[in-house]
Amino acid sequence: MPIDVKLYRVLIASPSDVTEEREIIRKEIARWNSINSESEKIILLPTGWETDATPDLSERGQAVINRQLIDDNKCDILIGVFWTRIGTPTPEAQSGTVEEIERALAEGKRCMVYFSDKAIPPSTMNNEQYERLKQYKQDLNKRGLTSQYKDTDDFKEQVSDHISKVVKEIVKEDKERRAAEQEAKTTEQALGLHSQTITNQWDTNNIKGEYITLLNQTKEVDITFTDLSNAQRTVRYLLTSPFGVQDMEDAKEREINKIKEVLNSPDLATLFNTGQPNSETISPICQIMETASTPSMFAVSSIAKYGDDSSIDWLEITGDWIERLSTRIIESDYYKYVSYLKTYPALLLFYSLGISALRSGNIYFLKELTNRRVYLSDTDREVNILYNLDSRYVFYDDLGKFIKTGFKTRYTPVSDHLAPLIKNKLYPHEEEQKYINWFDLFEFLISLKSVEKCSCSYPIHGSFVWRHETKNFIIRTIQDAVWQNSKLGKTVLRLFDDITNFKELANKYDSYAKQCNRSPDFERSYPFYISELIRLAEEETRVSSLYHLNHLSDVLKERE
Repeated sequence: MPIDVKLYRVLIASPSDVTEEREIIRKEIARWNSINSESEKIILLPTGWETDATPDLSERGQAVINRQLIDDNKCDILIGVFWTRIGTPTPEAQSGTVEEIERALAEGKRCMVYFSDKAIPPSTMNNEQYERLKQYKQDLNKRGLTSQYKDTDDFKEQVSDHISKVVKEIVKEDKERRAAEQEAKTTEQALGLHSQTITNQWDTNNIKGEYITLLNQTKEVDITFTDLSNAQRTVRYLLTSPFGVQDMEDAKEREINKIKEVLNSPDLATLFNTGQPNSETISPICQIMETASTPSMFAVSSIAKYGDDSSIDWLEITGDWIERLSTRIIESDYYKYVSYLKTYPALLLFYSLGISALRSGNIYFLKELTNRRVYLSDTDREVNILYNLDSRYVFYDDLGKFIKTGFKTRYTPVSDHLAPLIKNKLYPHEEEQKYINWFDLFEFLISLKSVEKCSCSYPIHGSFVWRHETKNFIIRTIQDAVWQNSKLGKTVLRLFDDITNFKELANKYDSYAKQCNRSPDFERSYPFYISELIRLAEEETRVSSLYHLNHLSDVLKERE
């Protein structure tokens, strides 16, 4: 006779050197099912990328695995195992296994992670992998409790015991959650209030039988952005919380105040007042502001990555966060550069939000920001926020070349400094060239956008103007925007509303770029072939490189 059962999916996550342990996990899950399924009315289903992921070329491999096996409550329990290797780095984490663990943690799932203490054959040892693994183990042990086993028999015994215990805990939490929901409904009826239904995993993991109503405040959640994974977990929680917008507003105010306290601190004032700015003062000033801004960088990038871009509240939070830090107050002409440089945190947040929004396809976060207008008290006028966020204004006059000792070229040191800085904070494990493609594409799009939004005769500069290896990526993206045949192409066109506006801006941009290239103030050349790229794309002519573009243009001119 059929019986109703609950299905709990158990994701097995590990590198390639623990195949025996993976098999042990599957056997122990099968053994638990044979003994307990009928009495407990629960079935545990083991899953893993090698057996349960289906081929899909729409995005990178690990992203496919995340979507198919982890995201949206597709994983209830994760069992991770390591021995000598941590695995191959991904754009999001140190390895695919680490990304699966972090993803499951961000979803609020129960994660049991084991580290093998078995002897390692010298011929199989990879010191670089092992060092990274030890560091990750230390990181996990700071955040929670892991387990270590001496051999496969010990591992089998531990896994068997832990599976039984964790299922009992989940069943207990489920009963407490249902009891809390029922008590909340009863209280609602008695008081005539609308109570909050406890549905998300963060609640079920921590609930102790108490009910939550609008009369009885929600339990306090630790909202911090101390590191990237912590910020991502916090933002994902707040996005599902009925009080998430207000909690993020409060967190935003705290982070803005922390940054402003640093900007007005005696230590920073001492550096600012040393006289003429130079590399010995500007570099530590920037480092101080970068450290103070890092939690906010983590937060806004997480919002742009996971946020619902249809929510006016979340769009407003990110826009206000950056706008408030970009506001300049000119106190003295002699130290005018101080007021400009104090907006550096806003520039850091702008890049963090913008690159994350572009990569995730939540382009409305970036679009909303570029539409904002701010008031400048020193000139008593209102300007587009991109005017404030142009690094030539943040790093007033020649300050940009002082970020790092040895820079002499005007303007470009800012981008050259920001590229590795953003990578180290937000994409530390991503392959260098892939990240640089995104960084340069973002700067190019903002340069193009500035032609529309800023009343100036030159676009915002960017590192793309001299980094040859990214030009092909930008060329392909521009054509994809015209053809609308890729996710990135569609994302880019949404930033500019439609193809008509895109073409008009390209024509204006190319005109400005040619003028700038003849100016001695600009020691790097702007691309001035955007409108030509768009025209060729509309003629369904594929351009693969800048060399190819020049060749096609010459051929077409001869035909004309």
